[in-house]
Amino acid sequence: MGSITKRGKTFRAIVRVGEFKLKPIQKTFPSKTLAKRFINEKELEIEKGIYKTDTNYPTLKNLINRYLQEVSCRKSPFVRKWEAYSLNRFVKDFPQIHLKINQITPLHIGEFRNKYIQSRKVSTWLRFLVILKHMWMIAKTEWGYPLDSIFNNLQKLKRPLPRFRRLTDREMTLLTKGNHTVELMKNIINLALETGLRRGELLAIHKEHVKENTLLIPHRKNGSRDVEIPLSNKAKQLLTNMELPIPLHYEGLKSKWRRLKEKYEIEDLTFHDLRHEALSRYLEMGIPIQDVQVISGHKDINTLLNVYGNLRAGTIAPKLNVVDQC
Repeated sequence: MGSITKRGKTFRAIVRVGEFKLKPIQKTFPSKTLAKRFINEKELEIEKGIYKTDTNYPTLKNLINRYLQEVSCRKSPFVRKWEAYSLNRFVKDFPQIHLKINQITPLHIGEFRNKYIQSRKVSTWLRFLVILKHMWMIAKTEWGYPLDSIFNNLQKLKRPLPRFRRLTDREMTLLTKGNHTVELMKNIINLALETGLRRGELLAIHKEHVKENTLLIPHRKNGSRDVEIPLSNKAKQLLTNMELPIPLHYEGLKSKWRRLKEKYEIEDLTFHDLRHEALSRYLEMGIPIQDVQVISGHKDINTLLNVYGNLRAGTIAPKLNVVDQC
């Protein structure tokens, strides 16, 4: 059914029939008579199957390909890889991937989300949703497709609390000194604990990046380039003795880490938790948070505090006694 709304001296005709119930056809006219005529014409065209929109909308799959080729390619290597991986999985898994983008509805996205979070974390979905929203915004503002803000009508999922996982003394000993840990993995794990670097950043280190007491990071996850971080004496020693670049690819390191945990029967510990451990230890050592921010590379210091500042209460207690003695 069509409807007409008056706006000042104009009349907006709205057609809601068939596939256009959720995405109505709309047009503004100077008179109510013209608006009625428009509604009757469009409803008849839709009924006969001859209605054509003025905009040549691409399919969702083609929109994703264009986004990867024109937008995502300009982002940092870490973000580019994550977006390519996530969107390619989406192309395979999303049932309505071959629909025109103007035919995608909140119902489609909501049903996909419900299946998605059955096997993945809510936080992973929320990160992926950021990609979809950005792609949709680019399609509307830069590529000129008149689209509804379908993501605004989605149920808002609560972001989970930051992960709090520190290594136990047993885990630390097994991972860095255990019989099942080969020399290469010992060096990688110790280097991660000394620098707080991400897996991709570790694998990208070359000999020429190592300076006297600093390490050059060509690309960081936040988009920064050619950033230098300070190195501890232990980190310098490790880098001097290691083969660089590390003779492993991303998935290879992921696989070795998984098998190592299985050997030692360590549960719920990700490689990224080594970064948590390193940065939390720096803060426990009393290093000013501004200095730790240089190491971590966070643009927002609150992220460093809320997500990585997992300080153990036992390390703070002695400091309280010092205060009492003053």
